[in-house]
Amino acid sequence: MKITDIAVHAGGIDQPYKTLGEITAKVSKASLFSSSRTIEDVNFKLQEEASALGANAVINVSYSRGMSLMSYEVLKAVGTAVVVESDEVNCPFCAETIKRVARKCKHCGSDLAAV
Repeated sequence: MKITDIAVHAGGIDQPYKTLGEITAKVSKASLFSSSRTIEDVNFKLQEEASALGANAVINVSYSRGMSLMSYEVLKAVGTAVVVESDEVNCPFCAETIKRVARKCKHCGSDLAAV
């Protein structure tokens, strides 16, 4: 998976996921005459941090802009690195792909509620 394939979400997601931990990223403007850093810059840093943990998404991201002692302007992002699970699984009877919430296999007709 490429780093840029890691999804960054400002809010939560509807799919099941496993939390790996909180991550933080900072980008800074070097001087008064440098161009300001953008959300895309800090999101790329978040994606790098998430990739190091083995995550495929970052959720609940919040951004803050301020100043620090070492640089003129800082953009900081904080989020939660997660591994999003697929909403599809294989049927335990016929191995065809079905929805995780299915009660009956659409391929072989097996009752999945008993499993």
